[in-house]
Amino acid sequence: MIKMDYVVLTRDPAKDASLIRALNERGVPYKNVPLLEHTPGSDHYKLPQRLQERWDWVIITSPTAADFLVKAWYQAGRPRFRVAALGKSTARVLTAAGVEVAYISPNAYGEYLAEDLGGAGRVLWPTSTLASNHMASILTDRGFKIIRLNVYQTTPKELNKQEQKILSYATLVALASPSAVRAWVQATSARPPVAAIGRVTAQAAANAGFGKVEFPENPGAESWANIIINLYKKIKGQHI
Repeated sequence: MIKMDYVVLTRDPAKDASLIRALNERGVPYKNVPLLEHTPGSDHYKLPQRLQERWDWVIITSPTAADFLVKAWYQAGRPRFRVAALGKSTARVLTAAGVEVAYISPNAYGEYLAEDLGGAGRVLWPTSTLASNHMASILTDRGFKIIRLNVYQTTPKELNKQEQKILSYATLVALASPSAVRAWVQATSARPPVAAIGRVTAQAAANAGFGKVEFPENPGAESWANIIINLYKKIKGQHI
């Protein structure tokens, strides 16, 4: 019998360590059901060789992209290059593996990184096949030359019946990307309240028919955790 009182976390638990810690500290029950899997993209094999070229910046815009960069960096012999990371979570993956991060965008949206990044010149951007080109367009307009590599692709995981049931009875769901929104919609007809990681994901959830969607004004693990905890308590208060 499933206890129908929990938040569903939809990423790999390794990526949600700080989020899980915050939920445990505040006594918020949760279940982990990762919705997505990441596999090599069409340009994956090019990355180690291209990392050995001279770049003014290598831009990494997600923890998943950071994972793929780290693996390619080791294959390339750990060359030196200047890295710009989108948000603290992405930077943590890189620094934990020994990759030096020269710039961390304080606002976890690509357009802000593109507007704030200093200098000019050649930029390597290893990213997802699904990533928008908006950030690259801003950088191009500023005079940067962008080389985009689609190093990974994101697809919905095949869920078992138990996982599908957990989704169906969720009190609240934490969603971290439009891809996760699409995977949820594909897996279940349930539309519980959503705590989205940021504006783009929140808009995707609203467009998909989720009635109540909240997100932090300033994206980040801590602010996202606060949105999840506060929304959960608000929902529980409505039933007391």
